[in-house]
Amino acid sequence: MTTTTDVNTSVDITLDAGLVGFPLAQHFRLSEAEGGLYEMECLDIPDMAFVVIAPNPFFPDYSPVIDPSTAARLGIDSPEKALVFLVVNLGTENEGPAANLMAPLIVNTKTRKAMQVVLDGQNLPLRASLPVS
Repeated sequence: MTTTTDVNTSVDITLDAGLVGFPLAQHFRLSEAEGGLYEMECLDIPDMAFVVIAPNPFFPDYSPVIDPSTAARLGIDSPEKALVFLVVNLGTENEGPAANLMAPLIVNTKTRKAMQVVLDGQNLPLRASLPVS
């Protein structure tokens, strides 16, 4: 499973089950922003958007294990066919930004079908602090 990205400008992705907590949010436009950030704009719900990142620049040792049934549902039969993104919580005045390592987005690079996968039993944090520059 690759944790780098090849999204150059923007692509549309589909999450048939939606995001965790947002089951009706199924169609998104993923656009490269700056500083390793991506905007994931919901095409189903106006004014809904998320910030996501590729793990590698921020968490170089991040290597999620995706179960075979999830890979099969996404049509991923080799690591080269998958991209991994992490949803970012931008934080508050008292807490800095954090990434959700426990529930990454897995995207099939060919079909652009995606799924947010909860990685139970892998001891990954729901909120991993991001370095602020």
